Amino acid sequence: MNWEAKFSSDAGAIKASEIRELLKVLADPGIMSFAGGIPDPALFPMLQAGRIAENLAAEPDRDCQAMQYSQTEGYPPLRHWIAEHHSTPCVTLGTENILVTNGAQQSLMLLASALINGGQTIAVAEPTYLGALQVFGTRRARYMPIETDRDGLVMESLESACKNGARLLYTIPDYQNPGGFSLSEDRRRRVVELAHRYDVTVLEDAAYRSLYYDAPPPPSLLELEGEYLGPGQWDDRGRIIQLGTVSKTLMPGLRVGWTIAPRILLERLVLLKQASDLHTATYNQILAHELARDILDRHVGTLRQVYGQRRDSMVSALQQYLPDGVDFTEPEGGMFVWLTLPTGMDAKPLLEKALAEEKLAFVPGAAFHANGGGENTLRLSFATCSAEDITDGMKRLSALIRREYLAIAA
Repeated sequence: MNWEAKFSSDAGAIKASEIRELLKVLADPGIMSFAGGIPDPALFPMLQAGRIAENLAAEPDRDCQAMQYSQTEGYPPLRHWIAEHHSTPCVTLGTENILVTNGAQQSLMLLASALINGGQTIAVAEPTYLGALQVFGTRRARYMPIETDRDGLVMESLESACKNGARLLYTIPDYQNPGGFSLSEDRRRRVVELAHRYDVTVLEDAAYRSLYYDAPPPPSLLELEGEYLGPGQWDDRGRIIQLGTVSKTLMPGLRVGWTIAPRILLERLVLLKQASDLHTATYNQILAHELARDILDRHVGTLRQVYGQRRDSMVSALQQYLPDGVDFTEPEGGMFVWLTLPTGMDAKPLLEKALAEEKLAFVPGAAFHANGGGENTLRLSFATCSAEDITDGMKRLSALIRREYLAIAA
């Protein structure tokens, strides 16, 4: 049976995630992994989740409700919490602006289905989140990569893309995956202005926004658009759509994310979700809501302290041990450091040697480049290793890079 001949064009456009494939290799407990962009399971609020489950079990009617079919839009108390916590002085959200999804990844999938026609040109950062490229690939999107620097998207590059036909921008303004950089407030305001000048829809992925280690990030694009339009105008005139999730702050296994969008768009997303999976698991939504309501603020405070120390260990070790000619970002939040090797070095064979010789793993950076390139880049995650292991791992990785660089130079 020739199944390849029977695949739809959408199925044929899907590419494997290099990260997911790499994670299969990391089952060996002897490998020190800086690859996966995943939170540390030791920090999951398991005791609190267990108490919530016990309380549900003690109320049979409510426990049965948690296992029943429910509204496509999502569990009403959770939607109310999201609307309340993400409203801004000029953007007053209601539950009609909130759709609960199976993680922010499903938000991306639904938005791509609603907003991207086959072959449409969209703008993405160079580099950008691999999972978003996978989703956009199912729509056979054409990419206009936007240049980035330490302050995020370069505005001249973005405006050029807008002038040349890009009508959708996907961006992670806060502590970007994979680059680690954040968009400055001046550039955020410029993104909003360009979106309205050129009629561009902006997907603002806010997955890492709460994980700051030095100071809170600048106002979100959603908040700045509210200021740009004035109070009460966003639901009719807004172009910023915000994606959120509890995966990085509570537990990814809950698969609870959300989309914040103007009502007319949200209504269409609801229909697409109905056709996809009817609704997100009610039980998980109840857990997410009660955890968010009761412990989220102090739990995120713990995450900031732990991850911030690990960030400091990685940056300090790289500063101390990396050879000259290697550049890296120093993120103010999130989970990632982006490393640029000297021209001529390739991160893929470097990974093979790191696994074989040092039992270290990272993600080669080429996969995060929409139209190819980036062979001399790689992504490091500091979220799941101890500060001591990070220092040791960066020392060994730096020594390997030095050896490979000297071999090339010779």
